[in-house]
Amino acid sequence: MLKFKLYYDKDAEEDWLKKMCLNGWAFKKFFLGFYTFEQCEPGEYNYQIDLLDNWNGYKDDYAAFMEDAGVEVVGQWWRWVYLQKKATDGPFEMYTDVDSKISQYSKIRNFFKVALILEVICFFMELMATVNTGSYIFGIFTVLLAVISLAMLKIIWKCNWKIEQYKHEKET
Repeated sequence: MLKFKLYYDKDAEEDWLKKMCLNGWAFKKFFLGFYTFEQCEPGEYNYQIDLLDNWNGYKDDYAAFMEDAGVEVVGQWWRWVYLQKKATDGPFEMYTDVDSKISQYSKIRNFFKVALILEVICFFMELMATVNTGSYIFGIFTVLLAVISLAMLKIIWKCNWKIEQYKHEKET
């Protein structure tokens, strides 16, 4: 089965992949918003999505390390890695302690901060083109870039909120 969805939120994406698996569809591949699924036993797998520190192509060492832990690297999209583990092997949580969760959400927040800066620059360039030419095509792209920027800002805010929650949890 092939499904199209766009996610900026890794937690929502993980929840959706788990829900699909509970309905008997195992995630197999991702490309530009298109998810490929194969039939499986309902709830056969648990999923996690990880953000690598840097990107140098496919991470063979990372995949080997995950395989040793009973985790399969299903796919990779730039720095994002899709992981699955058999549900019968127990719970699957990549980051279990508070410090590692804070680190993970800080990494995601910083990733989206850089992307947001680039989107805002592009937005202002498109806005200037719209004002200078009066073209509705440039206006459409300006609105699209504004929507993308707002989505990224929402993710940054959500990461900040989660980091603060984990810091508060750590203090108590």
